[in-house]
Amino acid sequence: MVSEQPAQVLRELGVLQREMENVGLWSDLSPSEEAMMSSQPFCCDTMSFTSWLQWIFVPRMRYMVESNKQLPDKSAMYPMAAEALVDMQDQSKGILDSVKRLDMLLTS
Repeated sequence: MVSEQPAQVLRELGVLQREMENVGLWSDLSPSEEAMMSSQPFCCDTMSFTSWLQWIFVPRMRYMVESNKQLPDKSAMYPMAAEALVDMQDQSKGILDSVKRLDMLLTS
């Protein structure tokens, strides 16, 4: 039996993108090449968490699903997301819910 996990992850990535677009956190301006090369978790030294989601996490997960690569078996983004979006509590519920669902989908 084929796992539904990749399809569910792909759907949830679309939900996350829409939620970020809805509150104006999906940008047309990509970070610099230097910012993308950070070795810190979530590129926290070079970009915002939401930029990391848009420019690193979402494309990497889409690539992994579309290339039939093994998805991570552990994810714990929610605490970072909650901290990063603490000042946007009213607008960020959809984003936080989506990140929480992705954590659950990626943690076996």
